[in-house]
This record gives sequence, structure tokens and C-alpha cells, in this order.
Amino acid sequence: MSTKEELVMLYEFTGSRISEFKSQQWAITNYGSVLFTSIVSSKKLIGNISCTETIALNMVAFIILLCGTLLINQFSKSISERQICLSNIRAKFGDEFIEVWGGPKKNIQPKTVLKRLHILILFTGFVLTSFLLWRV
Repeated sequence: MSTKEELVMLYEFTGSRISEFKSQQWAITNYGSVLFTSIVSSKKLIGNISCTETIALNMVAFIILLCGTLLINQFSKSISERQICLSNIRAKFGDEFIEVWGGPKKNIQPKTVLKRLHILILFTGFVLTSFLLWRV
């Protein structure tokens, strides 16, 4: 197998891993939102619960926020590492590939914009859950 074929295989594999990690981040965000909704719904379905039980539900919501944030950060770190790897692979391709891909050879910094969005969604879910636990 030639070096170019190996680079293409590595490039495709790395790109697919980034896609998988981004999908996992969305899944974590979605599951967190569903769990927050379930917490508020369970209180509504049960009816009157004690202050201690409300605090316990609020603690569960906080644990969901912490776990979700940690997982999203971990996937974001993995995505950044893979993006750097892609950048290094692109540097080994020819000038024609670089030109078609989008410009001169340069080291591109990984973007983590969606990481902030995922964490904001989880944080907003936690705040709304906490508010509704004490209001419903």
C-alpha cells in the first residue's frame, strides 16, 4: 500500500471519528434534556412531595448537569485532537489538494463552538428544572 493511500485511509477514518464524537455530544445533550423533563414530570405526577425529596431531585438534576458537561468536554477534547490530526494529514497532501480543499497550507486551530452550545443547553435545562421543581 502506498503512502498516499494510507494517508487517504487515515484521513477518512479520522473524519468519521470526528463525526461520531459530534453525534455523541448531541446524544448526551438530548438525553440530558429528556432526564430534566422526566424529573419535573415525576414531581408533577407524584403530587405533593416533601422539601427533602425536592432537594434530592434537584441534586439528581445537578449530577446530570455535571456528568453531561464532563462527557461533552471529553468528546470536545477528542474532537480537537482529531482536527489537529486532520490538519497534519492535509499538510502531507499535495498542493492541488490543499488548493481545492480551501487555500494555502496553514495550521488551522480547532473550533469548539458547539461545545459551548451543548453546555449552555444542559445548564439552561438544569436551571429550568430547578425552578420548576420549586414552583410545580
